[in-house]
Amino acid sequence: MRRWFLPVTILASMLVGLIPGSPAHAEPSPDQTTRKLVAYVISDPDLIEHPERVSEEFRKNLNLDNLGVKPATADGPSESTRARPRAAAAGPESYVVDSGRFPRGSLPDDVYDYATREQCEEHSDEAKREQGWIKNRYSYCQSHMVYIGAVECGLFPPSCRLSGEYLSQNMLRGEGKQGGHINDPSKLRWASFTLEVEVLWARGVFSAPTAKMKAAIECDGGYRDPVFDVDDDYACFPGPDDDTEKTIPGWRANNYAFFELMSDAREPAAANGEQIATGVFHIEYDFDLPGWYFQFVDTESEEGGMRFDSAWYLSSARARQLGSVFDRAVPGIFLSTTDPAVKGAAVHIEEARANPPASWPPNPNKVLPGATASDPLHRIPRAKSAEHRFRADRNRTVSTNTCARTSMPPPPDDPTVPNWDCDEYPIAATYEGSAGPEFHDEDLERGRPVQLPDNYSVRFVARAENQEAGGRIGIWMENDRLLDYDNLFIPVGDGNVSNPPPDNPDVDDSPVVSAGPDRRGNEGSPVGLNGSARDDGGAPSTRWSYTAGSDVDAGATCAFEDAGTPVTTISCTDDGTFTVTLTADDGVNGAVSDSATVTLSNVAPSLRETPAPSPLRAAAAAVAPTQWPVHRARTAFELKVPFNDPGTNDTHTCTVVWDDGRTESVTATNNVCQATHTFTDAGMYTIDVTVRDDDAAADTSGSMIVVYDPDAGTANIDGSTATPAGALVSEPNAAGQTWLHNTAQYQSSSATTPVGQGKAWTDGTSFRLEPSSMEWLVLTKDGKVASRGTGTLNGRSGYTWVIYGWDACSSGRTDCVGIPTDRARLVVFETATGTVVYDHSPGSTEFDVDRIAPRDLTSGAVQLHRTGTR
Repeated sequence: MRRWFLPVTILASMLVGLIPGSPAHAEPSPDQTTRKLVAYVISDPDLIEHPERVSEEFRKNLNLDNLGVKPATADGPSESTRARPRAAAAGPESYVVDSGRFPRGSLPDDVYDYATREQCEEHSDEAKREQGWIKNRYSYCQSHMVYIGAVECGLFPPSCRLSGEYLSQNMLRGEGKQGGHINDPSKLRWASFTLEVEVLWARGVFSAPTAKMKAAIECDGGYRDPVFDVDDDYACFPGPDDDTEKTIPGWRANNYAFFELMSDAREPAAANGEQIATGVFHIEYDFDLPGWYFQFVDTESEEGGMRFDSAWYLSSARARQLGSVFDRAVPGIFLSTTDPAVKGAAVHIEEARANPPASWPPNPNKVLPGATASDPLHRIPRAKSAEHRFRADRNRTVSTNTCARTSMPPPPDDPTVPNWDCDEYPIAATYEGSAGPEFHDEDLERGRPVQLPDNYSVRFVARAENQEAGGRIGIWMENDRLLDYDNLFIPVGDGNVSNPPPDNPDVDDSPVVSAGPDRRGNEGSPVGLNGSARDDGGAPSTRWSYTAGSDVDAGATCAFEDAGTPVTTISCTDDGTFTVTLTADDGVNGAVSDSATVTLSNVAPSLRETPAPSPLRAAAAAVAPTQWPVHRARTAFELKVPFNDPGTNDTHTCTVVWDDGRTESVTATNNVCQATHTFTDAGMYTIDVTVRDDDAAADTSGSMIVVYDPDAGTANIDGSTATPAGALVSEPNAAGQTWLHNTAQYQSSSATTPVGQGKAWTDGTSFRLEPSSMEWLVLTKDGKVASRGTGTLNGRSGYTWVIYGWDACSSGRTDCVGIPTDRARLVVFETATGTVVYDHSPGSTEFDVDRIAPRDLTSGAVQLHRTGTR
């Protein structure tokens, strides 16, 4: 809990500033001594193992800067600048359970398998990491050390001294749940936590009988893709007993505290969705000491994360349809090649992944994922919907059809096996299954990796072994709450999870390296590489390299995010095929390498903006013609249109359609389409620009410019039109005549703005437009006019108008047949916002005088008086 106090004297602030690493704000005690608590929450394993180093350093310098540790802040625990050893083959956090926990596809007696205190101690190295140790989906441990130094600073003479110190080593154990909380079993998801505080010492002011420490749990959460309105405050929140306060001697006598986190939801049902909520939690420590000691910032442990869900499809048992898990680890289930119950299925997976091209059906480019957490499979829950059931069933159908081919290798000649099954990998309950290519468009639309044809393996396996493996995996996915598209992996090997085959300590083997699966992506964008490298002597050094294929344009280059890390990304400046190679070296044996293929697709260039902002490409009909460039006829108009292209090695050509019968192509320079053009005649010209890269991918955008000619003549619009429904936004049912009056001309050849007068109104309404100024006037050779200006509407300023007219019998028009009808259109909008208040063409986003659909005049006329030949 943050505590706030009144400002202090400048001198007292200066004295607190003498305490290295502490805020320079504290209130002096009545004896003019400033007292401050400097708090640290430390997860550095070396310091947790040697707490005396922390005490010695703080006693010497009143800070831990020389140990690379900063005080805790309001944003979290202490930051450490100390380098920590990097794990070999860095990848996502994961855990593995032995499939033997689920014999005959049944749930074990203990569905949770919570970590004991002793197990957390055995995994202390992992528990002391910032992310803690996740034993499985239901079990979390995190260890840290809390150190508080009490410091006194006197005013005369200015000096500071240590007046007490507190140090404890704390362990937080979290337990996820299946089912709801007792307070509301049908809806309220929950998890429980145990905090163990081992006070190593409490000296000075901390040894006072009344010195207290309070521990509280806090959680910040949110709902993911809710199907109904929800308040994120209820996604993750502490239960009623959210804190425990004891004297420090009380903590020594009973060093446990118990907390609960909860997440509110509706009852599990398809109509309510999965109701996924995620939370980030931590423990906050608060000290209360006798005397004027103040703790100004929160003292927080490292953050853990968890997920709550109400996945109705996980189980028919109502109590297992909602629950909580620690979701920051990828789940894995181990199949043993020495377990007779699942041996055939395990051997199939092991051999197919070891040499994918040799598995059936033949495919020299086959890559089979799912061996590691870095290259996972993704679950399809059949019970979620008909769509999910159909995809999983299609996986099974494609696989069995493959086994039915006459060219399929037959089952082994083993008379002891009465029945054989068509076993498949990846399994049918995953998106990577054999029917994946049939769902290409769906996966692409949802941002999932697209599955390639024949990228699976089938083999005849003894039915009993195949069905046992399938049953174990199925009930495991239910028990461990794997939701739709959740990651999972299936390691295989000898022995079991808890007793793997031993290494030979007398032989220093070469590193084992994998570049991971082939990858696909886009030019200019990072593509993930999930390599791995291990060695019996520790983590080998690794280095990525690449080679461009023959289909890559000259000049293309690539860059790795971190070429020395097996799990990284690569970005390339052009499309094509690239070979990436991961090399591992243990310093004893020769370097070992493995390669994968990265295939990058071309990305079309994208015009960043049109020649000028325009509503012509707007989706919203309410957008008004707020901005158009205005240009004088017979003077050069310079067009500059920038574009983006992640393929920086591409070259580009720009095609400009000027809308006056002329088109030209130019070579782009520095990602800009640039051209100069002279318009001979006045008009409104919609210019279309297309940029095309050297792989023929293109993007087109357009906008309009206004070209005026001060020598073109004068225009007069005087008459009325019927008022279409919706034209007047404030009175959409207005049906009276709309009257228009507008005269305009340029007074000289050098004029840049026209002069004139006008007004407009609609019978039976309050709509009254009084133009006050004109911005431009366009008279076309075929008898059309457009003009724009500002004015007042119903006596209020801040409005812009555009008026159009078509003179049916003007010189140059070809539609003057019989009794012609002149036409007009009025548009009025708020100048500041662009909000349309009147438009003869309601909802239209077309404003080019040559392309609009004006209304027939029911009275009056449009008259253009052109001068000269222009």
